[in-house]
Amino acid sequence: MTFSCTDLDEALRDQQPAALEAARAHAQTCARCRESLEVWDQIAAAAPALRQSWESPDLWPRIHQALAEESQRRSAREGLWSWRRWRTAAAAAGLVAAVGGWLVLRSLAPSPALAPGPEPERRLLTERALREVERSEAEYVASIDRLAKVAEPLLDNPSSPLLASYREKVQLLDAAIADCRAEIDRNRFNAHLRRELLSIYQEKQRTLRALMEERS
Repeated sequence: MTFSCTDLDEALRDQQPAALEAARAHAQTCARCRESLEVWDQIAAAAPALRQSWESPDLWPRIHQALAEESQRRSAREGLWSWRRWRTAAAAAGLVAAVGGWLVLRSLAPSPALAPGPEPERRLLTERALREVERSEAEYVASIDRLAKVAEPLLDNPSSPLLASYREKVQLLDAAIADCRAEIDRNRFNAHLRRELLSIYQEKQRTLRALMEERS
C-alpha cells in the first residue's frame, strides 16, 4: 500500500496491522516519521506499568469531568494524534521511561524475607533509583512551569469563555498536583502516587499547549 507522512496519525490511532507495517516501512526513509514511531514505541513499552484510571470517585472528580468536556471540544477541532501531540509526547518520554524503569526495578526487587545481602545495601540501591526518578521529574516539571509562565497573561485575563474554562481547568490541575505532592512527601516510594502525578502534569502540559494554540 502507498503510505505518506499524513497517514501516520491514522495508522497509530487505528492500530491496523497492515497500516502499521506500511508506516514502519515508510519510516525507513523518513526521519520525521521514524522519530514519531520511536516515541510511540517508548510510550507503548512503558504504558502497561503506568496505566491508571481517572474514574476513581476519590480522586478529583471535578477534574475528570473537566477533562471529558475538554476532550469533546478538542476532538471537534483536531485529530487525536496531531504532530503537536507528538511533540508533547516526546517531551514527556524521558520521564515516562524513568518512572517506568523505576517501577520495573521495584517490581523485580526480592522481598525483604528472601533478598540476599544486608538491608542497608538494598536501601541504598532503592534510594538511588528514586533519586533518578525525582531528577527526571524535576526537569520535566521545570519545562511545564516555563510554558505556564508564557501562558500566564492569558490565564490571568481570559478574553473569552473558552479561555476562562482553560484557566479553571489549570487551577483544578494545580490543586490536584498540590494534593498529590503532599501525599508523596509523606511516602516518597509510593509508585501509584508518582503515576498519578505524571498523568496530571501531562494533562497540564496538553492544556497549556492547547491554550497557546487557541490564541495563535
